[in-house]
Amino acid sequence: MSQKLRIAAICLAAAGWIAPAAAQAVYRCGNSYSQQPCAGGSPVETQDARSASQRAQTTQAAQRDAKAASAMEKDRLKNEAKPAQAYIPAPKEPELAPEDGNLAQPAKARKPALFTAVSPRKPGDTHAKKKKKAKKKKTD
Repeated sequence: MSQKLRIAAICLAAAGWIAPAAAQAVYRCGNSYSQQPCAGGSPVETQDARSASQRAQTTQAAQRDAKAASAMEKDRLKNEAKPAQAYIPAPKEPELAPEDGNLAQPAKARKPALFTAVSPRKPGDTHAKKKKKAKKKKTD
């Protein structure tokens, strides 16, 4: 079953479910609506006041909009399937010195952006010297 037939079948089924709902009484209770009357509530007219030709025009417009939406979706999916075009700049040519034709001197190497501290001692050295000094003082 094609997509269009499925949509048409769903619309017809929805129209069949809506028709019985239109026959029910609806009451406005303040800012809300209910199927049961309430204190101070007023009945609301729910019948479709449009003529048969107006309903047909609305149905045709909905079908036309669904067809346009389907075409737009197909176009979008087609565009999304294409690979993204990337801009890749051409490689730069080395600069030449003005008169002698030699290549310009390369730029000096830069220092690294991150600084790492390095201790000249090993991790156990600091405590060993303090202990030796403490032992010498006790023997004196």
